[in-house]
Amino acid sequence: MVSVVVPVYNTKRYLKRSLDALVGQTIPHSEFEIVLVDDGSTDGSGEICDEYSKKYPDIIRVFHKSNGGQATARNYGIRMARGEYIGFADSDDYVDVTMFEKLYELAKAENADLTECHYHSMFELPSEDDSFPNYREIGTRGTIRAHKDVRELFFDPQVSPWNKLYRKSVLADNDVFFPEGMIYEDTAFYIKALPFIKKHAYLDEKLVYYSVRPSSTMTKNLGARVGDIFKVLDNIIDFYHRKAIFRQYKDELEYFCVKIAFCSNLSRIGRVPNRYMRRELFDKTFDFVNKNFPYYRKNKFFKGKIGVYIKSVGRWNCGIYAFVLSKVMIG
Repeated sequence: MVSVVVPVYNTKRYLKRSLDALVGQTIPHSEFEIVLVDDGSTDGSGEICDEYSKKYPDIIRVFHKSNGGQATARNYGIRMARGEYIGFADSDDYVDVTMFEKLYELAKAENADLTECHYHSMFELPSEDDSFPNYREIGTRGTIRAHKDVRELFFDPQVSPWNKLYRKSVLADNDVFFPEGMIYEDTAFYIKALPFIKKHAYLDEKLVYYSVRPSSTMTKNLGARVGDIFKVLDNIIDFYHRKAIFRQYKDELEYFCVKIAFCSNLSRIGRVPNRYMRRELFDKTFDFVNKNFPYYRKNKFFKGKIGVYIKSVGRWNCGIYAFVLSKVMIG
């Protein structure tokens, strides 16, 4: 059975499109459930959830909770899920109607702990009214492909959960949840699950339509909250120490964390308008790297163009890199 967890918060404009795609899934209803977690919506999204639950009681369960953020809603959904496998969907995205049948069949055929597919990245164009938005397809993030060695999943991944199926026991048995109270929580969830994935399977089809909204948490200028990435990376490192697996995965973790610090993190800092805040965030970046991975330049995985770039970044030139990255990276 597959459980799809959908956190819902004030996405009334997009929600019915998302739910129509989910209730129309080709997977047999006896092997499928949709767990809607309304995170204290105030725009009528909660009522839409109830409407669909009454219309499709055999596959939809709705839970209403006070607002606590997307991570709390997803964690609640994980705990409520009854399926052998858990997938996730965002309420402002939509998926191909064959997605969960195909991922589930692949997971069962390969006895996989993690299956994933590719996706469309759809940039929402500005609209002057509340009519349904238009989109322009843009490039995707991460290298999504088949992997024979699960350790390869540490390198240039798409960490978001909405194109994946996880075996629930992998999450529940190893205390893998989304860290709450911070943004970039997808990063921690993904990387904490990896040591417990024994088999990965990939479906080479684009089955998710991921909406990139200019006003979303990940694309707008976030100011000081850009620094939440260091809380997330600390959360990951603490988890690996608690599970006594840090040494086993030290090289992969070093690559993953330092690459984030010097790539996507610098691009976001470059979009912070306050120069004093930018300076503080640059300092935090190098404090984090020097504290946790002082010898990262010797990491065997930093090679080729990315290796040259990572080894060239310093406190003296990071502002230039941040400016350039802010112009070429989205999110």
